[in-house]
Amino acid sequence: MFTFVALGVETMEPTGADGPSLATNVIEMTFSHDLVPQIGWTLLAGAIAFAVTRHRLFAGVAMALSLGHWLGDLVSGYGHHVFGPDSHPLGTDWYHLNLPAALTFEAALGVLCVFIFTRGRSFSTPAQTGLYALFGVVPFVFLIV
Repeated sequence: MFTFVALGVETMEPTGADGPSLATNVIEMTFSHDLVPQIGWTLLAGAIAFAVTRHRLFAGVAMALSLGHWLGDLVSGYGHHVFGPDSHPLGTDWYHLNLPAALTFEAALGVLCVFIFTRGRSFSTPAQTGLYALFGVVPFVFLIV
């Protein structure tokens, strides 16, 4: 999305009388986050992973991560559409409607990912604590930024 914003293909415009925040951004992300392009991004992620590794499992994981990101955005992110702002809306649009709930979901998902990533691996207590803090606490910084 940030690449498309930098190229002028998509927009992210901060608004708000009290200064910009996640809850007051006007976002248009048709090509990076809408359903139709997401199908293409998921297939592309799998194709690149397979081309690089020649392992179907790795390609499947890349596709699952791409799709998982999109599904997570449907729960907590900005509103998405089938294809373009004039198409059927999808998702909760919690970043606009309930930012604390969105960030709580993001933090919980981050903590779950850290748990899965560190399970069965040798991580020092400070490293593991740092990962949990990074993914479990940092999303709430956006409430004050």
